[in-house]
Amino acid sequence: MADYQSPRAETSSTTSMKRKKKRKLPDSEIKHEEKASKSSRNIHFNDSVNKPLHTMELLEDSSPWINLQLLLSLQNKNIDAQKKVELAYDYVKLRLNQVEDESTQSSEVVSFERVIIFLNNWVQSTLISSEKKIKVDQLGLSGSCLDYRCWKVFKFCLEEGTKLRLSMSFYRDILKVISCIAKNTEVKDFNDDELALYDTVLDCVSSVFASHGGVSNENLDLWISLVGTVVELVLKVITEKREDTRSIVIILNLTCLVLEPFAKFLRLHPSKKNGFHDFVDRLLEPLLYLLHVTHESVINANHVWVRKLLKLNEEVLCQGLFHSSHIDGFLSLQSLTKYKLSDDGKQKDSKTVIKSYHRHLFDKLGRILAEKKAFALFGVGELFRLYVRCIKRQESVDVTEGRSEQSQRVSALSSEMRKSLFDFFVQVTEPFLGDIDTYLKDGMELGSVLEDVNCTLKSVNSVLVGLIEEEVYVRVDDTSEGACGNFLQLICDKITLLASKLGQIVPLTFDVNNGKRKEVVEMAAKELVLCVNNLLKIDYDVLGSDLESLWLLIFTYGTLGHALTDMQDTSSVISEIIRLGCHVVNLYSELRQVGTSVFALCKAIRRSVSPARDIEVDHPESCRSSLYHESWTNSVRLILCSPELRLSIHNAVKSIPEGQVSLCIQELTTDLSSSLEWMKGNLGNSCQGFKAEVLGSGLSEVYALILDSLMVTSGNSSLVGVSLSDLMTVIRPILSVLISQQEDGVHKFLSEVSGCKAETASTHWIFVFFFRLYLSSRSLYRQAVSLAPPTTSKKMSEVMRDTFTAYSGNEWLEKTEKDDGYFSWISESPVSLPFVIEAISDVYDKENVADMDISPLTYVMNAMVIQRLVDLNRLVNSYEFVIKKNGNEDGIKDKQNKRLQKRLSKLTEEATGLVNVMTGHFSLLKKCELDYPNDTVVAAIDKKSLPCAFWCIVCRNIDIWSMHAAKKKLKMFLSILLQSSLPYASSSFKKFGECNNAVKALNLKTVTGREISFELLSNTMLYEEKFVWKHMASSFCKFLKESVSPLFCNGVDIELQAHPNWPDVLSSLKNRSVVSSNIKKVGSEQEVDPSVEKIYTVCETSFDFLSWMPKQCISSKSFSLYATCILNLERFIVGALLGDNDDRSLRNHYKLLRLFLCCRRTLKNLVVTYCENNIESSQNSLGAIHFDGKFPALWLLESLHSVQHVFSKDENTHVNDLMFSLMDYTSYVFLTLTKGSFVHASHHLISSRKPFQQKTEPTFDQEDSVDASNFVIHVAEALKDHAQTMLTDKSEKTSRSRLLKLSSIIACFQGFLWGLSSTLCHMDARNINLKAIFLRREFKPIDKLKLCIDTFTTFVQKFLCELVLQDDKLLEASRRFHIEDVNMGSVHISNVPVNKLLARENLEEAYFFRQLFIAYSAVLKLNLQTKTSLSTNLVNIFIGMTEFLLSEYSNKPETPSEFTFVFLDGIGKFLEELANHLSSTNPTLSTNVYEKLVDLHLKALGKCISLQQKRATLESHETESTKTVNDPEFAYSSLDDFKSRLRLSFKVYVSKPSELYVSSAVQSIKKALIGLQEGCMANYQIRTESSGGGNVTSVVAAGIDCLDVVLEAITGRKGLSTVKTDILGSVCCLFNIIYHLQSPQIFYKHPVSTTHNRVDPDPGSVVLMCIEVLTKVSGKHALYQMDACHVAQALSIPSTLFQNIFQLTTSKDTSDDKLLDRQYSIELYAACCRMLYTFLRHHKRESVQHIALLQASVSVLLHCLEMVNKAETVQESYLVWGLQEGVKCGAFLRRIYEEIRQQKDVIGQDCRLFLSSYIVVYSGYGPLKAGIRREIDEALRPGVYALIDACSPDDLQYLHTVLGEGPCRNTLANLQHDYKINFQYEGKV
Repeated sequence: MADYQSPRAETSSTTSMKRKKKRKLPDSEIKHEEKASKSSRNIHFNDSVNKPLHTMELLEDSSPWINLQLLLSLQNKNIDAQKKVELAYDYVKLRLNQVEDESTQSSEVVSFERVIIFLNNWVQSTLISSEKKIKVDQLGLSGSCLDYRCWKVFKFCLEEGTKLRLSMSFYRDILKVISCIAKNTEVKDFNDDELALYDTVLDCVSSVFASHGGVSNENLDLWISLVGTVVELVLKVITEKREDTRSIVIILNLTCLVLEPFAKFLRLHPSKKNGFHDFVDRLLEPLLYLLHVTHESVINANHVWVRKLLKLNEEVLCQGLFHSSHIDGFLSLQSLTKYKLSDDGKQKDSKTVIKSYHRHLFDKLGRILAEKKAFALFGVGELFRLYVRCIKRQESVDVTEGRSEQSQRVSALSSEMRKSLFDFFVQVTEPFLGDIDTYLKDGMELGSVLEDVNCTLKSVNSVLVGLIEEEVYVRVDDTSEGACGNFLQLICDKITLLASKLGQIVPLTFDVNNGKRKEVVEMAAKELVLCVNNLLKIDYDVLGSDLESLWLLIFTYGTLGHALTDMQDTSSVISEIIRLGCHVVNLYSELRQVGTSVFALCKAIRRSVSPARDIEVDHPESCRSSLYHESWTNSVRLILCSPELRLSIHNAVKSIPEGQVSLCIQELTTDLSSSLEWMKGNLGNSCQGFKAEVLGSGLSEVYALILDSLMVTSGNSSLVGVSLSDLMTVIRPILSVLISQQEDGVHKFLSEVSGCKAETASTHWIFVFFFRLYLSSRSLYRQAVSLAPPTTSKKMSEVMRDTFTAYSGNEWLEKTEKDDGYFSWISESPVSLPFVIEAISDVYDKENVADMDISPLTYVMNAMVIQRLVDLNRLVNSYEFVIKKNGNEDGIKDKQNKRLQKRLSKLTEEATGLVNVMTGHFSLLKKCELDYPNDTVVAAIDKKSLPCAFWCIVCRNIDIWSMHAAKKKLKMFLSILLQSSLPYASSSFKKFGECNNAVKALNLKTVTGREISFELLSNTMLYEEKFVWKHMASSFCKFLKESVSPLFCNGVDIELQAHPNWPDVLSSLKNRSVVSSNIKKVGSEQEVDPSVEKIYTVCETSFDFLSWMPKQCISSKSFSLYATCILNLERFIVGALLGDNDDRSLRNHYKLLRLFLCCRRTLKNLVVTYCENNIESSQNSLGAIHFDGKFPALWLLESLHSVQHVFSKDENTHVNDLMFSLMDYTSYVFLTLTKGSFVHASHHLISSRKPFQQKTEPTFDQEDSVDASNFVIHVAEALKDHAQTMLTDKSEKTSRSRLLKLSSIIACFQGFLWGLSSTLCHMDARNINLKAIFLRREFKPIDKLKLCIDTFTTFVQKFLCELVLQDDKLLEASRRFHIEDVNMGSVHISNVPVNKLLARENLEEAYFFRQLFIAYSAVLKLNLQTKTSLSTNLVNIFIGMTEFLLSEYSNKPETPSEFTFVFLDGIGKFLEELANHLSSTNPTLSTNVYEKLVDLHLKALGKCISLQQKRATLESHETESTKTVNDPEFAYSSLDDFKSRLRLSFKVYVSKPSELYVSSAVQSIKKALIGLQEGCMANYQIRTESSGGGNVTSVVAAGIDCLDVVLEAITGRKGLSTVKTDILGSVCCLFNIIYHLQSPQIFYKHPVSTTHNRVDPDPGSVVLMCIEVLTKVSGKHALYQMDACHVAQALSIPSTLFQNIFQLTTSKDTSDDKLLDRQYSIELYAACCRMLYTFLRHHKRESVQHIALLQASVSVLLHCLEMVNKAETVQESYLVWGLQEGVKCGAFLRRIYEEIRQQKDVIGQDCRLFLSSYIVVYSGYGPLKAGIRREIDEALRPGVYALIDACSPDDLQYLHTVLGEGPCRNTLANLQHDYKINFQYEGKV
């Protein structure tokens, strides 16, 4: 880098030279200076001229002479150049630091403008002179050319000149300076100083070329020199593939800055002849190089700068080579003349005449080719594309830029113009063909020039690709008299000859000693294949009819792939080969010549053996190793097994016309005969095995694929049957040998086919060939029989000897004298399929062939087994039906039954034998991991993939074979299924269906055996199989045991299905050493074992599966097994936790805790599922839920205590969450157990005394009922004992361990009490009066339950006194509870502990109160159901706590913690149960208390709405939401639950009580909606802000929500008599709220981070809630009659809200609060649409009175659909919807149009107004001028058709007249046309 003056070096001096403020002079001094100034002016001037100017003096001098001094100093020849540069630089710095002052500038002797012009010229001359000095003296980089100061001065001049609008002049030699900069730039990472220099240079260069259109320089030589330098520099950057650093961007930017004006220069000054020569000679090669590498970079990386560079490079080439002044010479090449054929078929002799200087371009290309400049040659194809595009622009044809998009079709070009373009193609391609001729010479050894061959072929491909993409040649429009086709044929001939020559050296790549480079051969082969493929795309006829050679060439190159591997791992040449094969098949499919390509493929497969023999002679060392034979067979399998080629053949065969299907089968028959003859030909023993493998792996794949893809219809079924019979005639003689009764049938069969012995390698492929052919033919024939006419089908079935397919009913009974077996189509008396399988197995099980891989044969034989089992199952089922039917006829058909029984036993025996054969392979599955990709292509199956392929057959046909399988095999199947799926499954079983669909969507994707297992296990159809019901439980428990054993076993196998002595287990929990004696420590020994991590995951997944399992699989027996297994695992986990206290095991403790939680959650789901099933069905097996009274219910509580003890000192938040979840699950288990057991015990309890005996269902066994009764009593007493124990506990009352223990006891109590209450509700629903037993006296079971409830009440009283009660004596004299005794505020509680609940100081205490509230809610409910005793003061205490906590929650401005809503949920439940005590007939509660409770609900709901912000909606919200649980706005997952709980509670308060209460509640809601603040009439809670938006308080928003609840809760006219007026008044308040809140601000959303301290609800959500309530009221028009003025207000709301949406702008700053909420806008749009069509439906007359308002709102909503469009149409500042969102909105708007059509009798001719609005917007005349997207219009179009249907002919004629000529009238005409086709009803269906 040059030694230039660094800007960093100037930093210190610049700082010290800042201009200082001058002090203000006294008046005397000022006057003195004024007197002396005139006399001394000349002296100062002379001194300044004669005296050398120093930098510091200049900077400190602010006299008017500074500009003049600068000019004179720069002109002074005595001053050194470097000094001048320093002087100019300091002057610039001085000017940049100066504050502009007009007075100063006006007082200067020399104007600033003159200084700028002088400086500009001086600095340019300085830069140019320094460039010349460097060039002449070769002094490296010294001088000022790379001096930062010079460029800074130059930049200053350019900027100031632009500001002052000066006319600046630029020297043409400035181009040399830029060239010098580029030459001396190194490709490296620049330092800061260098970056500053180059940034300044770039700014200067950009300004120079931007001024007045750039440098006015007509010297092309300077431009070419500059461009050549920068292109050379940028090529270094791109080819070295450096990272995208700032230095690289600078170089790319410099190149773009040079190329852009150069392109403009060439456009304005087209080069002459000499200039064209210079351009071609000096720039063509580097520009082609750059063109290629930039194209590749854009394709791979799509870099912005590279893309810009590519476009500029293309523009330079276009203007330099194909300018309009040069283009005529290229259009008159006449290159095709010599390729025309004369009358005798020979080419005409002619020479191509090219203008002299145009010929220079092609000569240069020839020289580049001769020199093998590869990268430049690769750009020739892009050069051809540029030429075509230039012609297109000249001919005014649209050109699509970019390679990724489809180009404009060239059909717009004339035929002559396309012919001229092809002339250029010929001229470019001919040198390459000459080069290929060189390679084809006999003496040329291709192996030595492979790199040159690859270069030539890749260049040819680039030109061919350009010809294809630009569509220059169109065969049907060719006017060249066949010359174009002849030239393409010539190219193809040369390419195929070269391909054949290359194919001769392909076998040499397998010899490691040969030295041939396999990679180069593969590259050349790939380019040859690409050439052939491209030529086929251009003209399908270039290959002629020799497709066989093409397929053979494909197989030859396929040997380069060697092994059969996954297609993703194969080389690129294999991918191109397969792509070529697919193209050939698809091409001939389009030509309706499917057989031509497919059977040419078969011929090529057979020919593949002959070249192999020739190679064997030429290269015996290769064949001795059998590498070539192996490579050929692998090539055949690799290509034929590729999913792409198979899919192409399948689609091609499937597309064969119906009438030609039989002809295709005939062609296959002919080819099959050829294959059998070919197989019998003797080429030597070494080739017989090769031929057998080719037959089975190649030809069988093609034949089977053809037969499986053919389409059989009722029209061609007869002909297909005849053709298949002919096919069977060919193979019948050979197969008859195999299925004969002879002992050595297998050997004779092999000898008959090929003369091979069984011991010969690859003979198993012969069986594969014939079995697959028979499988496919048999299946296709049966399909034809089923579709044929009855008579024909019967004849066809007789040919096959299959009566089951063609006959039915009695006809079938008459024809079923015998079953001829699986091979009945081959022989009249064939052997059975099991016999054939056994015979073949015996042959290949011998020692001498045991190592042979017969996996494909094994797979095919199992497929035959499945096909035979399908037939056997149908026969067995039919025989069983006939036997059962005959048995009902009293012995009339006993003889027939005996005969049928014998046949049935034989069929069953055969089926069992076949299943035994198939299940015998289960041992393969247990020995391997089913993780190998499953490829169902038979030829690709080997020992590794066989288990997966076989497993696929087993899983997909489970309903076919399972009924005949042994119990042991079925259990083995389930075991394999679980082992191959659960350890690898997702953690959530809800994703099973999604994964299944994802796999099916990828039809080309191969799946693993694990994915197959996963798919089956997630398929609910599996659980309909009986064996799954019976054996899944034992298999699952066994799997779980094997999974968890490594965690716990200590050399002894654990047992999960045993029934331990639970009393001993419970007592041992107190002695930790006993618990852990047989438990292995899981901390230290396994901490480093990664398999332990997997065990936990597998267990969790297994429990998720058990929870997901369909409920029909949970029987009594399986439930016992599952529950026992889970409880035992819990026992081991608790033991491990108690027995290992090492600090190193803390991590495992957390994992064990999670596992314990999974166990308890699964137990809860299991108990709930089993209980619900049996309670609803009233099954006798309900007793299993409590293990016949032996369920260890106490274990649930004791284990919970033990786990809490282990983590008592761990205050981790995550541990707390797990503990709380654990208690919830335990509570739910108690609830379900109690409910199921109590329902089961009801029979015993009701019938214990005769007076109370009632009608019960006889399904419950008396003894089981007694066990259930005892179980319930046992649980009650155990809980009572624990509660009494805690009453005597003296530990610290607020300690964490004590609170957790109390919470766990309350959780269990809560579950028990809610179980009792739920049972009573259930019995009431079934009209069984179970409540009566609680009124009995001296009834011990019930007395024990009551004692339990009383103990719990005492328990609650004690701890309330400890924690919250200030006066303990309140509970001593408390009378029985009555609802009228409720008195809010009568009990004083301690605020300190209660405040902690909201302050998050004690989470355990908060959870304790939550459990307490929920449990006491159960006591309240039981009091209502059974009239149990209840303390009034205790109820008031809970009410007081409720009031205080809800008030504190509502009034605090800050956002509460997430856990706050957990205990508030318990309060909501308590309020709900309290409301249930309100009577609808006898209102005993004071109105004041009721109103306070209602106000509590309003305040709490309002707080919830404020916290939810934009998420706040009504309960009846119907709009689909796109928000997911993972949305960051869902920060408080429990907030929604608490809000729902409050709604449910409020609904009880307004639905059950009397009209007096309801009226009071509605009036409270009305006051809230009016906005009056409690206790103050002047403070209004609905406000309009000065900023344009409005807001309401939380109580107002809660009033809207509660009004919605009231509308849902109060039904019927009777209940509305007292509140109807208040409800209508409340509805009117909604319009007032919307009026205050309407503004663009409602469409903005606020991030979650700003929701803290938000007191008021979101205005947008409030508006949405108002609209939804208005819609609901309008729908209840029979109950609430709205006035016409209210209807008018509602109709105007949408237009008011959405009219300003187009002015909304999105904030680019994400930190700003004003972010537009697209989702909200869609929800509001949908709500407005629903409101409009609801009002229109239910308020017809009022809507018609204000039709203008309706039309205005609909128009605004229609305009909003324009916001969905392309970015270039709609400005980015608008609120733009996504396409799918727009489709949703269009569907909502459609409903309005459809409703208008329904009301057309009322609306009348006004319907045309809505139609005209749509037409105007659709035609692009809406506010945004964007129109409506096609997808949105499709959703809207049915509504538009409905509008047309509503308009009369006069209306349509009126619109036709009004719309006038233009797009609108055309739109109307098109709509009417489409309406008649798609919508109009014509009186017929």
